[in-house]
Amino acid sequence: MPTLRAATKSVRPETPEEVTAEPIAEPIYEKWGFATAHPDGYMAVRAVRDDSGTLVDFHWEYANPAAEAMMGMSLDFVVGRGIVELLPEARNRGIHAHFVRAVQTGEPYVDEVYFPLAHNERWFRLVALKRGDGLSIWFNDITRRKREELETSFLAEASHLLTASLDVEAALHELARRCVPTLGDGCVLQVMDSRGQPLLLETVANEPSQEALLTEVLRYTAAQASNEPGLVGLRLPQDTSQLLPEVTTPLLQSLTRDAGHLRLMRMLGTRSLLTVPLRARGRTLGALVLFTFRERVYGQDDLRFAEDLADRVALSVDNVLLFREARQAVAQRDEFFTVAAHELRTPTTSLKLNVQSLLRGARRGEAAPSAPALMAKLENIDRNASRLNALVNELLDVTRIHAGRLRLELEEVDLTALAQEVAARFELPASQAQSPILLETSGSAVGTWDRLRLEQVVTNLLSNALKYGAGKPVHLRVETSAGLARLVVRDEGIGIAPENLPRLFGRFERAVSDRHYGGLGLGLYITRQIVEALGGTVGVRSAPGAGATFTVELPRQATA
Repeated sequence: MPTLRAATKSVRPETPEEVTAEPIAEPIYEKWGFATAHPDGYMAVRAVRDDSGTLVDFHWEYANPAAEAMMGMSLDFVVGRGIVELLPEARNRGIHAHFVRAVQTGEPYVDEVYFPLAHNERWFRLVALKRGDGLSIWFNDITRRKREELETSFLAEASHLLTASLDVEAALHELARRCVPTLGDGCVLQVMDSRGQPLLLETVANEPSQEALLTEVLRYTAAQASNEPGLVGLRLPQDTSQLLPEVTTPLLQSLTRDAGHLRLMRMLGTRSLLTVPLRARGRTLGALVLFTFRERVYGQDDLRFAEDLADRVALSVDNVLLFREARQAVAQRDEFFTVAAHELRTPTTSLKLNVQSLLRGARRGEAAPSAPALMAKLENIDRNASRLNALVNELLDVTRIHAGRLRLELEEVDLTALAQEVAARFELPASQAQSPILLETSGSAVGTWDRLRLEQVVTNLLSNALKYGAGKPVHLRVETSAGLARLVVRDEGIGIAPENLPRLFGRFERAVSDRHYGGLGLGLYITRQIVEALGGTVGVRSAPGAGATFTVELPRQATA
């Protein structure tokens, strides 16, 4: 630091004798002229001792304009007052003890010290030289350099923490702990997975009481269905960074959702707050919220750093989620191949057995089997051939959907008549499953749709209901309203667990074990793709043991 060395040389000629010899009445600008215009801060202080001679404080004699600006205190305010009196942190941080040692031993005190001044973190490069029974103190503000060093170090540690393991939950837990007190007095870190489901929600604070309050705020806002736990329920945008340097009561009143929320936030005692979204590949994966509860006030530099940290967190989380998804996709693919092989083998084996039986008889010159026996074998062959054809068509449909080649041939279709036709074809399977199909209609439901694809939707949903209906009635209802046609298929069977509902319409997804229920796990996926291609929606309501209700809503005028 060249300016510091120059400043040190400028005071070197001073000796205690010279200082003592100076007349007290000398104008201040002449007595301290060497420091008045200097860019570094300069303070002259004299020792204050108690009756026993113990040095207890230092009183200011002079502070140059640079020192006034850096301390945020005027010369008129500080002259004659004590360092410990005005800056108690000097004693708390051990600086006062070093000053005492410099006076007692004559050894210079050189250090980089941290001070919270004017509600901001401040770092100073400081040189204290003995001057009579006091000190000449030169210092300059190195906050930016120290901040950059600390930020670089913290970001490096965070990056290592986030990339050292695939256990992203444990890494995020540790990162949240490290954010306090380095970045603030409190932290909330919320991360969602690729499906928007909670992956991690971490709350940390300096004080156990404040950490408990943060947890209570999150619990309260979740109970109020605010759906913004990452932002502690405040009415703030979740997809953009927000900086609130001063969190006042009127501001809290405008941001909180009700009196209970306001009460908890006021009890929390937030002084300053900033929130940054965790974004990767255009998706918001969560949020990082930082709080101060004491003198520190966040500024633009804090927001910039928090955004840098959030970018690293989001990138790491996204990479881990992508890896997990890839691993799940591989496992899902392997499972699908196993299921597909089983599903294809069953009708193929039956086909082969029946054909071989007929061939053996023909080769031996045996008399043709009786008409009923021959008819049974042929019906079995036809049934299994149809099953094979349906499985192959499902696979082809998935390929077409994935390639964006699902074409629609639109024509006028009566959904009521179509549902009646499909229900009639299912009469035998419904009887075998002991699940009668109860059809409810309220007249025709004509619209412009693809007949074959719409028939596929009704078939898939009805087949699904019979498969899981547990031998109870299946309800099929068609109705219309305000430009919409609605198809409702309800069974009274085993139902679906809540955790399985979000993935029910995915490719190769199953809500139950394939060991007990056959199929490729493609029917509902294909159904959703067809319905959405027709401009409609499909949803499900269910609970374990209470059956499932699938509802398809279609605009009467679909567009290809």
